Amino acid sequence: MRRTLRVVLVCTALASTLAPAAAGAKTIVTHSPDSLAPAGAPAHWLPPEAWVYNHWVPYDEGRLYALLHIDRAQLWQQLRDDHRTLAQLAARHGWTSPARLAAALVAPRAHAVGAARLAQLRARALRTITQGHLAQHLFFHSLHQFAIPSAAPDIFGVTDARFRELRRAELSPLAIGRLHDRSPGEVQAGAVAVLRERIAAGVGGGAMTARQARLLLRRQLSQLPRWLDQERYNGPPLTHRGALVQLPQDYASNPAISADGRFVAYEAYRQKLKLAVRLGEIAILRADLSSGTSDLISGVLPPGPTGAQPSSDYNPSISAGGGRVTYESSAGNQNFAKRYGRIGVLLCDLGGAAPHTSEIQGSPAGPALADSKSAYNPVVSADGASVAYEAVRDGRTVVRVAGPGGVRTAIAGHVAGSSPYADPYEPGLSADGARVVVTMTRGRLSDPGSGTSAVEVRDLARGRTLLASRADGATGAPAGGFSADGAISPDGRWVAFTSNARNLGAGPGLGLFLRDLDGGRTVHIPAPDGTPLDPVVSEGGVVVAFTVARGRGARVYAWHAADGRIELVSRAGPEGAAGNGSSEDPSISADGTRVAFASTATNLVPGATSGVRGIFVRDRAARTTRLVSDPARAYVVTP
Repeated sequence: MRRTLRVVLVCTALASTLAPAAAGAKTIVTHSPDSLAPAGAPAHWLPPEAWVYNHWVPYDEGRLYALLHIDRAQLWQQLRDDHRTLAQLAARHGWTSPARLAAALVAPRAHAVGAARLAQLRARALRTITQGHLAQHLFFHSLHQFAIPSAAPDIFGVTDARFRELRRAELSPLAIGRLHDRSPGEVQAGAVAVLRERIAAGVGGGAMTARQARLLLRRQLSQLPRWLDQERYNGPPLTHRGALVQLPQDYASNPAISADGRFVAYEAYRQKLKLAVRLGEIAILRADLSSGTSDLISGVLPPGPTGAQPSSDYNPSISAGGGRVTYESSAGNQNFAKRYGRIGVLLCDLGGAAPHTSEIQGSPAGPALADSKSAYNPVVSADGASVAYEAVRDGRTVVRVAGPGGVRTAIAGHVAGSSPYADPYEPGLSADGARVVVTMTRGRLSDPGSGTSAVEVRDLARGRTLLASRADGATGAPAGGFSADGAISPDGRWVAFTSNARNLGAGPGLGLFLRDLDGGRTVHIPAPDGTPLDPVVSEGGVVVAFTVARGRGARVYAWHAADGRIELVSRAGPEGAAGNGSSEDPSISADGTRVAFASTATNLVPGATSGVRGIFVRDRAARTTRLVSDPARAYVVTP
């Protein structure tokens, strides 16, 4: 069923706190410009060398800024088009010889290394100056590395190849760990240990200075929680001998249905490179189930002096009546449209005479620190008045709530030396914005095996924290094992979560539970065979929808509190067959009658035969399933 794209709601795009594009010619190149690249290498090719993939810059980054009299924002602007080089920027600041600049950058290291090592460092420094994509990778993609995936058997319980496959299928690293009985805390601590080991190897081997190592590690650790909880895969496509394994196709993902069940916000992926570079890789659309039309919610930056300024917009959350949509937004590089640099949280208000987009505070208030300047993972309250999101403060993750009273930190992570640590993940918000649910990781960074997690609720009105992952009874024992995936009902009373805790009644592997915060009861929901993930809860805890992963596929189900009945949601027609593809990421209306989900199934509605991911809505009362996205269509809008 084809949808009519009605482009009527183009909101203001990225706010001024996200850096503007730089001047320079814009050309789309499909082969690598790197002088060391083999013939036929794709444009994103990087040299397979340890110093490159571990981001071991051979000189102090601060020295680069001092010698060129630039700051990091100017470097960002230059390398946004990674066919431009540091040499071009340096020439504008008086350094016409790349070799002379390379020698000056590593000169302070001459007293600490031998002549052969110094020559090697100069050669590496020269390559960072003359190769644009290499420099962009080293300075701005600090978690694009092989170290964590290579340690996937220990961290995530899967092989390196399987981990990459699941990431390309847009499972977050945390979800991959949960599927294989790894707690978020264990995954976090294991990843931190790997990053620290790589840093130590770089310093110990003389590949980088201790000062640059501290800067890199702080940058990586501040970005790690976002990376671990991120479903969207921002890496290169799978290639074989320089050719794409699969031709890219537009698709849709990550639905969020309004409480009244009328609107669904979702991500629309533009996979054609020329279109993505001009408009951005991902847009946010809002489908109106009443009219059968779709509106473009996110905008694009106006063209710069020399071409496009692509921005990607993703991870939407929608208010009860569909009038407000919050989402993440990030500028993209000008070659692949992939996210590049800071992430902001935007709130689009569609209720006035003209749509209006504002940026929620992207960086926590406080001292100027070398933290991530990003804000991410937003969720809007049903009344549209409050937005909860994650950010970084003093090197740790925090959950902030922006509302009528301003912006405040609701939950803050902490660390004392190397042990213990705590960080909040996966925020959710009650309809009135008064209660925030999170997965809180805990452990000792010095002992990755100590990592675990619990589901907690912060009651902002009363200033107290409630433990949701606990056994039945008003003072039930805290869950053993680990708990995660918390989702709060609109009324703020019910929290669904997953846990492997035996004292909650779970069998081997993860179980699904519903906690009544006010009544002090915990109910075990007997999910069908497989691993339950991503629960969502209707008003009053009446219906819980969730994904069950089984093998290489998944289905969406709904549980009814009244009689304990389990209903298959990802199916066709009144009593149609189960979807023949993978279905996941449910979102539920307040009354529980409508469930939106993403699926690759081709048998849910007539004509949906492409096999790429689309957004569907199951009306449980009417027993109908409809396609609300058009993943085969390129979502074109003229800026």
